[in-house]
Amino acid sequence: MRSSDRIQQSMLVFILFACAAIAVPGCAPGSNAATGDASRTAGLLDKLDQTNELQAGYGVYPPYTQENPNTRAVSGFSVDVINEIGRQLNVKVVWHRLNWDTMAADLKRGEFDVIADPIFQTIPRAREFQFTEPYAYFADGIAVVRKDERRFPTFKSLDVSGITIVVGQGWASETLVKTNFSHARIRTIQTTTDLLQVFNEVLSGRADAAVADAADAQRFVNEHRTAVKALFVDDPPAAMPAGFALRPGDERGAEFLNVSLRNLQSTGVLDALRRRYGVRDLPSWSGRQTGRQ
Repeated sequence: MRSSDRIQQSMLVFILFACAAIAVPGCAPGSNAATGDASRTAGLLDKLDQTNELQAGYGVYPPYTQENPNTRAVSGFSVDVINEIGRQLNVKVVWHRLNWDTMAADLKRGEFDVIADPIFQTIPRAREFQFTEPYAYFADGIAVVRKDERRFPTFKSLDVSGITIVVGQGWASETLVKTNFSHARIRTIQTTTDLLQVFNEVLSGRADAAVADAADAQRFVNEHRTAVKALFVDDPPAAMPAGFALRPGDERGAEFLNVSLRNLQSTGVLDALRRRYGVRDLPSWSGRQTGRQ
């Protein structure tokens, strides 16, 4: 083989290896695919192994998550569940107050590794979160109206031209009303850290009804009994499953929590907590049902 031919062959081999290195992610010099990317996508169990801490987000959703206004201490059904899991693992649980509007982005960014509140399992949210099995069910489509309101005997009767209905942005109730209603005016409200602000639209007269799940609706009614009332609690339009939410793709973390929930159910811990906080575990409503017993 002539010298010039050997040189050309060597150059061809070099080019082929160079192209292969560029085509395969993580093979190029200085690539951080095995370290930086892995740290950004680490799941709940990976974080537990690295830090011996369970980072949990909560948004204040009584009786599942509650916050003492003076001490900022958190409590509630979901808090007790997560704390019990941490106790049995001998790891520290670190609580983070979340913003309802940015919780999906904050979770993906690693602000926390699980949302402890019972997050409603809707089709759009299935793209945003890795869910556990449901550990709570909620009556949904409950309407909060002014105390003297008499126009709405059924859920469908809300769908009338000239009626204004408010609902929380991104709530399961938003999907419910937008799917079923075509005549009423529907306004969405950003809730940030206060879920009950939606109902203030009814108090102020800017809306005829606010549609939400039974737990939030009843909580607001309990605080304003002389001004508003809740409709359809005896026969709610929908029952919504809810569970812990993790980062998309964190299947190991979700399965770990599923096993934990099954264990806590079999050992009687969940039933004891349901009695303590007055919550139901099945979507059955015989008689008055508000998401709580």
